[in-house]
Amino acid sequence: MVLVSGGIGSGKTALQEEVLEEAAGVGALTLSATGARDEQQIGAAIIDQMLANASADIEVPSLAGMRETLPGDPTYENAEARVIRDVCDVLLGLASERPVVIGVDDLHFADETSLKLLLQLQRRIRSARILVVLTQPDWQSSALRLSGYFARQPRYHAVQLAPLSVHSIEQLLTELADDAKPQEIAASIHTLSAGNPMLAHALIDDYRNGPDRGRVTAGPSYTRAVSALLGHSDAQLLDVAAAVAILDRHSSVSLITRLTSLDTETVVDMLEALHRAGLLVDGVYHDPTTASSVLGGLSPSSRARLHAHAAELKYGAAAGATEVAAHLVAAGSASASWAVPLLRSAAHEAILGDDVQFAGRCLELALGNATEESERRALQQSIVHCLWRVSPASVTPYVAPLRELVVGESSSGRAGQADCFAVMRHALWHGDRETYLRAREVLQDTSEPIDPQIAAELDLAHQWYFGPRPMSSEKGESRTQQRPTPWDHTADSLLRMWRHRGDEATLVSAERLLHNCRLGDTALEAIAMAIAALVRGGRMERADRWCVTLSREAHHRGAVTWEAMLESLRAEILLYSGELAQAAERAGAALEMLGDHNWGVAITHPLTTLLQAQIAAGDIDAAGQTVKRPVPEAAFRTAGGMQYLRAWGHYQLATNRPLAAASAFQRCQRQTREWDDGGGTLVPWRSDLAEANLQLGHVATARDLARQQVELAVDTDPYACGLALRVLAMAAAPSESAGIISRAAKYFREAGHQLEVERTLKALGQSRGPGRPALGGAGRTAKPAMRMDRPTAHSQIMRRRPPATRVTVKSAAERGEVTRTPAPAARPEAGESTVLSEAELRVAQLAASGHTNRQISSSLFITVSTVEQHLTRAYKKLGISGRSALATKLRQRGLELTLRNGGSF
Repeated sequence: MVLVSGGIGSGKTALQEEVLEEAAGVGALTLSATGARDEQQIGAAIIDQMLANASADIEVPSLAGMRETLPGDPTYENAEARVIRDVCDVLLGLASERPVVIGVDDLHFADETSLKLLLQLQRRIRSARILVVLTQPDWQSSALRLSGYFARQPRYHAVQLAPLSVHSIEQLLTELADDAKPQEIAASIHTLSAGNPMLAHALIDDYRNGPDRGRVTAGPSYTRAVSALLGHSDAQLLDVAAAVAILDRHSSVSLITRLTSLDTETVVDMLEALHRAGLLVDGVYHDPTTASSVLGGLSPSSRARLHAHAAELKYGAAAGATEVAAHLVAAGSASASWAVPLLRSAAHEAILGDDVQFAGRCLELALGNATEESERRALQQSIVHCLWRVSPASVTPYVAPLRELVVGESSSGRAGQADCFAVMRHALWHGDRETYLRAREVLQDTSEPIDPQIAAELDLAHQWYFGPRPMSSEKGESRTQQRPTPWDHTADSLLRMWRHRGDEATLVSAERLLHNCRLGDTALEAIAMAIAALVRGGRMERADRWCVTLSREAHHRGAVTWEAMLESLRAEILLYSGELAQAAERAGAALEMLGDHNWGVAITHPLTTLLQAQIAAGDIDAAGQTVKRPVPEAAFRTAGGMQYLRAWGHYQLATNRPLAAASAFQRCQRQTREWDDGGGTLVPWRSDLAEANLQLGHVATARDLARQQVELAVDTDPYACGLALRVLAMAAAPSESAGIISRAAKYFREAGHQLEVERTLKALGQSRGPGRPALGGAGRTAKPAMRMDRPTAHSQIMRRRPPATRVTVKSAAERGEVTRTPAPAARPEAGESTVLSEAELRVAQLAASGHTNRQISSSLFITVSTVEQHLTRAYKKLGISGRSALATKLRQRGLELTLRNGGSF
């Protein structure tokens, strides 16, 4: 008799099956059985299995008679003894004819009758050709006691299966994986598996099929192996394994005993088994995926019950709120009296730690179990605040009851400040100005003082969406009923950007606000206003730096809404800087990041930038798809909506639909009347409408509108002034247009709008050619001029360069006209082109005229490093060593240096 013992997955069953297979192969009679907990109380269950699984038919009539009696019956013991004697006699008789091999797996679950048979048989096999192979775990107290009975008998052998050594695993790797570093990999596998054969084979499989052949990680095979280990073992083992997974680092014998309702001895045995199997190390799972695998083997209802019970136990043990709440959320139940306050506390901790998803789950579970009205309102406010970061659309159901409380027909003055803030924030995002204003009135009527910072942020947010207040009402409105605070002064100074573009005080206020506002829900649009002020003031680099910094913070904090808005702002800055491809990419990414359904009326910001970038790049097909995207109707009553409508109008101009464009620009005109003269700087509709009239051939009307725009914007808005001057140049005589366009370019530089600078310089170059399109004037159509001003090649957004040209100045006899002829082909050196790009040419021209690198950087709105790179490439292409030879070399190349106003062009 051989008793094989070992841990879970140590190979006991595999060894026994191999012995039985070998025995059957040489003609032995084999019988096999497996003990099971649910059959442990059935008399002769193992004997019945042995006879049924025998490789030949064996009949024991007395066994049927024993089944007719039950334990406790006076005749049961006699029937049991007769069965044991008869089976022994049958087996001994068969052994006289051929060898008999018996295998009993999981002996510790064997019934009493079958154990008595095995003991009697052991005493009678001294000279019989019988081999009995038994298996049992080496970690159960009952199994250890059982092995003592057999050890006292003759012909007994004990086999203890040890874990695989590192050398054994190395051999497996050499056979299966053919790895170049078997020793190092084998050591890693041994550490993770503790030598458990099943886990070791699984890790080898994961290593062979994993993405990183230099690193051992637990993968799908390991997960399946864990499930198999526990699924084929004692059910109590799975209960303890699940309890350890649920309790994690707080698992102890005491808590596991209470969680599983098992006795202490059993829990200790099961924990020992899990340690020997290589699953546990110091009471916790060796690999994080193990706990997931264990819990995955339970039914959802079983997992929920365990989590609910664990929450109760940990709460009683004074565990942290977050830890207890995690169990309540996993259980989906919070019926205990202490559960709702604990969930609120855990949600607060999660929000401080920027774990928005977990905070939202805690709050929703608490709301479903809260009974007091005040508590439900507080939870609704918290949910709105929490979910706004990731999905503004999802907060609508939670805002609805608060809106009814604040501005509904049944409102009765019970609303507090937090209720008003939530409703105002939601109303702004969805362009509901009426609700915002009504909620603000309720807020001002509350007895408690309003935080000056929040009041200023909300006012800035209101103007971000709905534009500047009419001048007639500016002095009549106040954020609070108190004396103005430093926050009020900062906000008021910042809001001067609407009418005066922003002086130095405005820019200082913008920087101050960005330094002092912590990125949050009420501050998001206030921050956007400050960044917009920097952009309108020509501080593109500062604005971009703030966008990058704040976007990183939003990403780190998991605030998708904030990150998307900041990425949209950065896309606009890239557009102004002339980086069309990057601007389109960023705007598209911002839209996808949040999803159209979550953007509310703010969707107009990324859509406007995307559309403008596509139009400027000449990608009209893509622009056509962009204008098909739905925009909320409420958006067209906002400042962002006017910008989008303006971009939509320019799309109509680009596709030769000037009447449709004029309608869009006139709608902008009607909307901006509510903003008084401030609307003129927000949306330069006069310049736009002038451009549409020019394309329609209404030159006089176009000139009149453009002159009005110049008069309004000359001292306050260089961007709008530049637009108007460019239209006037299109409508002017050829001899006058170049000078006007030069002035337009100057204003665009002042505004920091590099895209318009480049477009204007292109118009200037075209205005000097003999094939100059008609720019307007009596009896002329202005349509060609419009097409001249718009890049039409899709290649610009793909960063392709146009063919190089040479500008040749003709003699006076040729009336001073300038023509553009193709440049002769240059022989590239080492496969590189010797033709200067447009950017390199601009930098080279300025350098040749005596400008320093820093002056060039300031003039072209690029970094000094970029200037140096352009110059280095220009020197190489021109075959010179420095800037002293630039002017001469450029003339030799036949390029004209247009150094107007000290080299501005």
